[in-house]
Amino acid sequence: MDIHKPKPWHGLREFLKEYVIIVVGVLTALGAEAIVENLHERRLSAEAKQAVRDEINVDIANVARRAQWEPCIARRMDEIAAFLDRADAGEPFRPPAEVGGMLFPTIYTQRWTAATAGGRTSLLSSDEQRAYGAVYTQLENLRGQQGGEIEAWTRLDALKTLRRLTPEMIYDQRLALTKARALDGVVQANVHQIRVFAGRIGVKGDATLHIAPSEAARRPAACLPFYGPAK
Repeated sequence: MDIHKPKPWHGLREFLKEYVIIVVGVLTALGAEAIVENLHERRLSAEAKQAVRDEINVDIANVARRAQWEPCIARRMDEIAAFLDRADAGEPFRPPAEVGGMLFPTIYTQRWTAATAGGRTSLLSSDEQRAYGAVYTQLENLRGQQGGEIEAWTRLDALKTLRRLTPEMIYDQRLALTKARALDGVVQANVHQIRVFAGRIGVKGDATLHIAPSEAARRPAACLPFYGPAK
């Protein structure tokens, strides 16, 4: 078996030639690897951005359903206030047929959470991270208000079963109504901020929601007549 020993360099010029070839080869390999890695990161960033934008688009479309019920909610709170005023004045009253029973929009944050946990949001620019984070902060705030609204409207819904109201009961219902009003104001502010922040990143909320016809036709109890259908 022949073993070829490396040939000795004959002079500085030959050494430099070999050195340059090696250096250029290493730099070329590193450059190619960097290009591939950069393209890979760009693809991941683009995929994460699109997934998050689609999620926000669906969320805004869902939130818009809540916004369309606001006139009903405001009217129902005024009806409850007038009802309590009559009871407080000792006037005769009959229990309402419908009070609360809010319908809450579904809010999705899974894609943003997954992208953040997987480090993909770090591939976005600082401005993009702030912009998308602002939208999701308001979406989380909106979802957080739902528990308080459920509690307040559940207490108000008890008016359907009460045939007499003591001063203490009226006071308790007024507190629940005050809480419902306050939370509704917070919700409206959140919805507004969501739309503003989403608009800044070009998301309009024009997603097509795949909702069953029966579900799409549903309205919250606040939109139904206070004393039931006219007889």
